[in-house]
Order: sequence, then C-alpha cells, then structure tokens
Amino acid sequence: MFAVSKHGLMLQTISTEHESSLIYAQTIQHGLLPKTRHFKKTVKDYYVIYKPQDKIGGDFYWLSSKNDTIFFALADCTGHGVSGAMLSVLGISLLNYVIQKNLKNIGDYLTELDKKWIETFNNELSDSQYNNDWLEITLISFNTKTREFQYACGGGEFAIYQNSSINTYKGNSFPIGGWQIEKNRTFDTYTLKLEDEAKLYFFSDGYKHQFDADNQKKFSRKRLLNILKYSSNFPMEEQQELLELALENWKGETKQTDDVSLIGIQF
Repeated sequence: MFAVSKHGLMLQTISTEHESSLIYAQTIQHGLLPKTRHFKKTVKDYYVIYKPQDKIGGDFYWLSSKNDTIFFALADCTGHGVSGAMLSVLGISLLNYVIQKNLKNIGDYLTELDKKWIETFNNELSDSQYNNDWLEITLISFNTKTREFQYACGGGEFAIYQNSSINTYKGNSFPIGGWQIEKNRTFDTYTLKLEDEAKLYFFSDGYKHQFDADNQKKFSRKRLLNILKYSSNFPMEEQQELLELALENWKGETKQTDDVSLIGIQF
C-alpha cells in the first residue's frame, strides 16, 4: 500500500479546486450566452456548436433585438481559458451597452464598441502602450419588416448560402482593440439582399484550424465551406449533427486546438 505525501495531497486539492472553479466559471459564461428561447423568438431556424477548448474560452455569441431589427454577433477574443473568458464577458457587456444607442449603420456600433474597449484598458493598472487585448467580431442586423440586412466585421468573416451557392463576406481587417495604428478609426457597413431561404453561418477560427487525428493537417477554411454547402439543404438540426460528427472524426484523439464556435441561422 502506497503512502500519499502531504505535498501530493496539496497538489490534488489544488487541482480539485481549480476544476471546481472552471466548472463554476463555465456556468457563469454559459449563463451570459443567448438561450434557446431567445433564438426561437427571433429567428426561423438555427443551430449552435459551441466548444471552448477548456470548459471556458474567448469565443462568444450574442443576440439582441430592438423594434423590428434583430442583431447577432459572433466574436473571438484574445487567448483561451480564464483570460479569454474574462474578455468575452467584457465584450458581451459592451455590446449590451452600445446597442442601446440609436445608430443608423451597423458599423457605427462596432466603432462605438472599439472606443469603449480601448477606454477599458486605458487606466492606471495597465500600460495601454503595450496592451494588445483584442477581439475579432462579425456583427449583423436584420430588419424583419423591410428585410434590410447589414453587416460589419472587425477581423471576422461569415458565410451565406443562397441561390445554390455559398459565399464568404468580410469587412475591416483590423479587430476591436489591439495595438492601435489609426486614431479615430471607423468600421464600415455593408448591405446585402437576403433571399427567403438564405442560411447564414458564423464561425471562429477553431473549427477550420483543428488538426487531424495524425496532428498533421488543419481542417481548413475550404473544407469547412464545402461541408457547409453540402449540408445546407438539410434541416438545421441535421446540419449540426453532421458538422459535429465531421469535426470529431477529423480530430480523433488529437487535442482540441482552439475554442470552436459555429452558428447557423435562418431568418
């Protein structure tokens, strides 16, 4: 029978407490994300694949509405784990704040978000000259009455399947926050026509950057778009099952590379 040292017991206790803290933090982070009832109230159909690398992470998705307009965002913050999760909480909080403003263009909301994000780190406790915390984000709006669709991106991208083809869309290449090169920079607004059966897909880097079972190749953006196009005519629930299965088969026993977020929406 082996004796357990005090040092070993201490390490075991620390490990258990750390795991408990992560599980508690996971509950809080998930509590801030949109619920099933929020999606069912605002969109025709949807699915959510959300897999942080280590229980909590820097990816988050956000949903809101104002009058006849639906707003949705998917964002990827710097880092993973606790640091990334803290930034995601900040991102959600600032989005809830800026969306209360009455702005005409969706890009203006990202401009406001960028300003507030930078202000957050300009304080006595951090040296803003060296701070490089940022988030990549795609923010869209859809008016349910006029069907006007706007989008703006800060380093992010998304895809739309309609008219039997899938296309990706990007906006500004710079993210929210990070090292500032331009002063008073602004984010552009783009408009698109959405067909009645259009399906929108929002994704962070995690899915396309996941290494295969041999830890040799990434899943890749091209492979992701191909499987999105292939599955797009299936019901959303079946699309989700197919995409989750494809990722698991590709990954095998390889460690998850990054936080994985993939959301499909149909208005």
